Amino acid sequence: MNVHIRRILVISAFPVIIALIIALLSSGPFTLEKYVNTLFYFALSIALIGIALYVVKGGFFDFFSYSFKKVAKALTRTPDVHNEVSFKTNFHLSERVNVSYMKSFLYSGLFLTFLSIAVAYVL
Repeated sequence: MNVHIRRILVISAFPVIIALIIALLSSGPFTLEKYVNTLFYFALSIALIGIALYVVKGGFFDFFSYSFKKVAKALTRTPDVHNEVSFKTNFHLSERVNVSYMKSFLYSGLFLTFLSIAVAYVL
């Protein structure tokens, strides 16, 4: 099985199991509505993590991280060991996000969100 699909299935399986355990252990009788609501919260959280990684990967925060590095360098009173060339060659924030993890979180979160919405609509 493809590593990307396996990662999506693993990320999708944890909220399903955790939501079932929480719905079973919560006060009152177990209902499908309680389970779907709990699953929706977890699925939306995973989808938001995926969306945040997508925005960071797009390079939106690269300028801000560069500016903060430059201000931090200006505020320190240490002698300049590194020159401006080595300062500009630092990794950008968008380069630190792994594309496969971003896609896995995004796809599994959106899948579980739409699944829980569909089940709630049927109820």
